[in-house]
Amino acid sequence: MSTEEKASIAFEIEFKENPNAPIPEHIRKKYEEEGGTNLSDEELRAKLKAKLEAAEERKKKVEETKAAKAAQEVAHAKHVAEEKRRLSDAQKQENLAKLQESLDNAEARREEAQKEKLEKLAKLDKKPTP
Repeated sequence: MSTEEKASIAFEIEFKENPNAPIPEHIRKKYEEEGGTNLSDEELRAKLKAKLEAAEERKKKVEETKAAKAAQEVAHAKHVAEEKRRLSDAQKQENLAKLQESLDNAEARREEAQKEKLEKLAKLDKKPTP
């Protein structure tokens, strides 16, 4: 960054705080070259003020855009978290159903095995002893 650019930035800050601040010669020359005419102090101050206001407006728009984007990202994150939770709940229900089915099948097999065992014992009891 050149010394002239640093001085311009410093002047813009000073001009923003005090619109009656003396205008540096290099800034005056820059605006006169752009316009092709000699500008009065009032015209130059009006141009500087318009430039600073435009910069402030751009800054506000950027901040609004960032805020809107952040709000959109938060809303999306909430939606994703809710969807993940919903899917997790559905997965839990599915796993519980599978587990219950396995328990029911195990209980049925146990009852069947117990029934077969009782039948075998009953057959052994009914057999005549030699």
